[in-house]
Amino acid sequence: MVIKWSGYDTYIGPYKYNLPYNNDIIGIEYHHYSKLMFGIVVRLRPGVPSTLNAFCTTDYAKNSSPRYWGFPNYEVNQLKASYYGQTRDAGRQLEQKHSNYSAGYFNYFFGGSRHSLQYGTQKHYKKTYNSVDGFNIVSSHHLIVDNRCNRLYALDSGTLHYSATEIYTVQLPAILVFDLPLNGCQTRNFPVIRRVEIPGYLFNNPVGYNFLSLDQQPKGTCDDVYVYASNAFDNRVLVYDYKKNSFWNVEHTLMKPFIAESYMLFREDYNYQLPLGVVNIALGWPDKNGDRPAFFTPGSSQAQYVFSSKYLKNPKSFSYKHGFKDYITLLGYRGCGSQAYREVFDESTGVMFFAEMQSNKLTCWNTALPISPDTVGVVFESEALQFISGLLIDPTGYLWFHSSQVPIDYLTQIPLDITDVNSRTFRIKVPDAISGTVCDTSSYYGRNLHSIDSEEQL
Repeated sequence: MVIKWSGYDTYIGPYKYNLPYNNDIIGIEYHHYSKLMFGIVVRLRPGVPSTLNAFCTTDYAKNSSPRYWGFPNYEVNQLKASYYGQTRDAGRQLEQKHSNYSAGYFNYFFGGSRHSLQYGTQKHYKKTYNSVDGFNIVSSHHLIVDNRCNRLYALDSGTLHYSATEIYTVQLPAILVFDLPLNGCQTRNFPVIRRVEIPGYLFNNPVGYNFLSLDQQPKGTCDDVYVYASNAFDNRVLVYDYKKNSFWNVEHTLMKPFIAESYMLFREDYNYQLPLGVVNIALGWPDKNGDRPAFFTPGSSQAQYVFSSKYLKNPKSFSYKHGFKDYITLLGYRGCGSQAYREVFDESTGVMFFAEMQSNKLTCWNTALPISPDTVGVVFESEALQFISGLLIDPTGYLWFHSSQVPIDYLTQIPLDITDVNSRTFRIKVPDAISGTVCDTSSYYGRNLHSIDSEEQL
């Protein structure tokens, strides 16, 4: 998948507003009922006109290169004029008050000392807007579709990366919720249901917010949902109680990276160190109380852990004195070089899928079995899988996975080759994905699965 911008020739700072070689689709989500495909271009570099984007899949054939448009519109994705000075010269530079960068910050990833972005210890602070007026999306890092209630949840880090050594925090990170009308492809009207800023005392580094998970309560309404936002740099999970409109953190030493497993290889020729803590929460089947197994792995680890979501939903339970440390279970290890950037659980089969960070593989594990290198199967392996940065399962049972150039985007200033395909999105039916692998559930649940060639590239 290649992103194409009908560009701007204006400047922001010393950079053009649109630099195609800096635009890389990193995250995807899909709303089955409106046929909207969403794409995130994190503002890790200058020249990104729109960070949250969408297109209608019905408008394009398979193996094509769709044209994204800014979601919910381009105006919300534009950077505010108030971020910049008002004089003729200063208008091309971010104001000093917005610069929270500490020199040497990225040295942390290569063995140097860490210099965290500091936001102080202000009291519980939140804002809620009921329309698209009054705010802009600075840099969206992840989003997730609620197909039951036709909503889109997105996380804005509030942070700009003009380069690896030029970072600006222009506003507090925020969770945004949009309504997704079934005729959205025709109307292009997506009301904002809620925008709530994350209190500054709950994080050190907003860039670490990688993925969102939605824990919908089985007997509740659309507002009875907990949002889990993992922060791979702060090594903890932010919990947002949507109904009560409140936040808290859950953290544990097992959510931290294992430094010995933080050395990665990308494209067989690029070595880097990236110590990532907990990258996301994958939720399993609910029990009679509505609690789910919460699977997780640090990004820099081959270990797989699980605990009950009831400890996420209770703001008092994460304290050691309340026994949270006794309820995390080490399930096992996936095997050498299996560090995962993303994992999702399929409720129809009980199979977990892993987006491995330093291989060209999408792998799987049947959760009915103990996890080990022998029970982790390969779903898809190809040189086209540069780095799987997006992974989801839609309501019809399709497994979607997306490949991008995340390590290059984050840790270098190497421009993307816009004559090549830098982003690709694939899909396959879950039963076809696991058929013939050790993850095949037909042996355990009596299902008559069959293998057909249903791999598709969008």
